[in-house]
Amino acid sequence: MSEWVEKEERGSLWMMRLMFFLCRHTGQLLVRPLLIPIVAYFFLTSPEIRASSLRFYTKVKGRAGWRDCYRQLLCFARTLLDRIFILSGNTRRYNVTAQGREMLIEEQTKGNGMILLGSHLGSFEACRVLVRERAGLDVYMVAYFGGSQKIRTILDELNPELASRIIDPTEADAIFKMRDVIENGGVLAILADRVGIGEKKATAQFFGESIELPAGPYLLAHILGCPVYSFFGLLSGKYHYDSYVERVADRIVLPRKERQQALNQYAQDYAGRLEHYCRKYPYNWFNFYDCWRSKP
Repeated sequence: MSEWVEKEERGSLWMMRLMFFLCRHTGQLLVRPLLIPIVAYFFLTSPEIRASSLRFYTKVKGRAGWRDCYRQLLCFARTLLDRIFILSGNTRRYNVTAQGREMLIEEQTKGNGMILLGSHLGSFEACRVLVRERAGLDVYMVAYFGGSQKIRTILDELNPELASRIIDPTEADAIFKMRDVIENGGVLAILADRVGIGEKKATAQFFGESIELPAGPYLLAHILGCPVYSFFGLLSGKYHYDSYVERVADRIVLPRKERQQALNQYAQDYAGRLEHYCRKYPYNWFNFYDCWRSKP
């Protein structure tokens, strides 16, 4: 599941800047209709995305058609638009139905640092901001943007304070920054559904086929000795998200002689919850490539 690293980011920087300018200086009612032709363009010019989308929805629903792919792309575009407004500080009209958030608040009240596992199902970034703002959580994002440097550039400009809370795992001092966050009772938000180049892997079954998931979050939690939770932030309506927090483990235990088996089991448990929410919110799936593709 590491093909995403090799994907080139589509779209030009000036077009993104134009969209962000319109978002910041006009109302949502004027910008939202523009998503329809933009999504139609990407739908018509992206055969690889259409193919991977059809395979995904065939597994989820037993059948799939072009409407599934279009609805997926439109849902993705809407979450990106929401992210722009949320990162710009315009959060008042957004509602979040939160389940399990009190567990995070309780951990932080006790001074416990923790790891929060996210995914590309729904809008991890938008809900991370909303949860941090409304629950008072001290959240730092561990993220490698890969081919998405254009988006990263704009997002940094939108909210420099949030940009300072992003830890690039490829930086030499990243592990020390992550340790400091945990020791200070903060939250490390880490995406757990994409494997980076050179990253340790775990295997799991996802909709009946084998996939590779990153082992890094569990290894990190094992080293830091902190609790781990999963987090899903899913678009469920206009200006409305459903968020779910679930406990993964109070402590990650990796026996020396059976380390890979233990990693695979943690990955499998996570894949099971990811599959559950994929079935519940199918059009929030934003991994636009074939995650089951066999490796050469």
